[in-house]
Amino acid sequence: MNKFQKLVGQNGNDVLERRAEALATHAEVAQSAIVNKLKQEKTRLELEIINLTDLSPETTDSLRPGNKDWDATNWAKKLQTAKQDLYNVKIQLQLAEETYKEYFSELEPTEGNTRIDE
Repeated sequence: MNKFQKLVGQNGNDVLERRAEALATHAEVAQSAIVNKLKQEKTRLELEIINLTDLSPETTDSLRPGNKDWDATNWAKKLQTAKQDLYNVKIQLQLAEETYKEYFSELEPTEGNTRIDE
């Protein structure tokens, strides 16, 4: 039997199973990409906050934080924005990870339970 004969001879359940596997893989990769993108954004914002809070003087005999153009108002706005963004990204990441776990973790079989939404 060649491949074409095998495909033609498949019953509806075989075709549905192949489609389900392909769709599940595609959806899992898409959700995983969302999780990874949010992890990258979280790390970027954490590094930004580290850089913003590095107020070490330029020299050992200076009390001026950072550099000569340092502006307290601008610094406070940037820090506030970065912290707000980080807070939001953490929530988004938590939701994305929960979605991944909910839809792509193996279901535990239970007696008589055949419903997908349980």
